[in-house]
Amino acid sequence: MYQTLWNSINKQVKNSHASATFLAVSLMGWTTIGLLAGFLICMIGGMSFVTKITVVLCSGGYTGLILGFFGGILYLYRSEPCHLAAATSSQVSTTSKISLNAKTAAR
Repeated sequence: MYQTLWNSINKQVKNSHASATFLAVSLMGWTTIGLLAGFLICMIGGMSFVTKITVVLCSGGYTGLILGFFGGILYLYRSEPCHLAAATSSQVSTTSKISLNAKTAAR
């Protein structure tokens, strides 16, 4: 599901805004699914009004947060290779700068 959503958003939005749009759409989609599941649970079970509201809000909120937001972040983290390359190159340059400074300071 995340792959299909990512491909669809990547075609519609600029690359600089694609990740943020992906997270927002994923969050809204999973929250909607959670709210519908909460409504279904409330229709089946005989509960008080306050309990029904709590079930609907908690099912929508937790589903959106866990599966939508955190799931989207994990998907982007695993699928974006550019972050790995940027982190590796910055670590190498920092290490070489430190060793260069240590050598010049020792003189």
